[in-house]
Amino acid sequence: MSPSCPPPPSLSTLTSLPPELRQEILAATALIPRDARGVPSGLHVVDGALSKGEAHDYSLHSDDCDCPEPPTALLQSLLETTLSADARTVVLSRNRIVLSGSPAASLAWLRAQGPPVREIRHLDLCLDPDQVEGWTQSGGALPAQWAALVAFLRKELNLGNLTLVLDAGLGRGVYEEQQVTEANGRYILEAYKKIVEPLHGLGGEGLKAFLVFWALYHANETEAEKLVMGDGYVATGKVESDKRDPFYPHERANESVRLQE
Repeated sequence: MSPSCPPPPSLSTLTSLPPELRQEILAATALIPRDARGVPSGLHVVDGALSKGEAHDYSLHSDDCDCPEPPTALLQSLLETTLSADARTVVLSRNRIVLSGSPAASLAWLRAQGPPVREIRHLDLCLDPDQVEGWTQSGGALPAQWAALVAFLRKELNLGNLTLVLDAGLGRGVYEEQQVTEANGRYILEAYKKIVEPLHGLGGEGLKAFLVFWALYHANETEAEKLVMGDGYVATGKVESDKRDPFYPHERANESVRLQE
């Protein structure tokens, strides 16, 4: 049987409760999207806007789930009441935030969250094959936008509570279709190295955890993680590279296993 989500409580009831209890109640609503198994499925922001999920995205809402979509009316009301901070705290701290598309749009979305942005605990930064190739071209705007996004994360997020995932693994299936391999795609590895450069040293500044998913050159993921976190760092919780789904690197091939903290 598909799980169902409880309806959101009335605002008048919530506002009379202590902040901690308000947040726990809000966490039981559709502010935390869940899949058909009742497992939190993440909040996906594509080009700065919430997404229900497209091909090559983890779906924000499962078609098999009876849960309502994010309660737009409730969220709008929350933004106009004393519950605004509570709602943003729940949304940002209890969901895996997945940013894809334009780094500039992702940065604008993060800035729009205001001070509660520091509540983010799990952040995925996704890059598709076309974006990765942006680092192989001179004069492009993408590297500068990426550097600005990383600078914001470094300054504004609570690194000590943050698990940061750099995910370019969605391109694996695309590269296979285009017959791009490690033998003829060396330019991709050079792009990966440039992508990681702005992240160097975050471990020394307190970053809790860092995981990398490359579409190719999986053996170099560990090197990238150590450049960010330090030589003694070992990432945990990743699916082995030869067992990953070609389009969903957080999952095992032919299985519905999502990366969970």
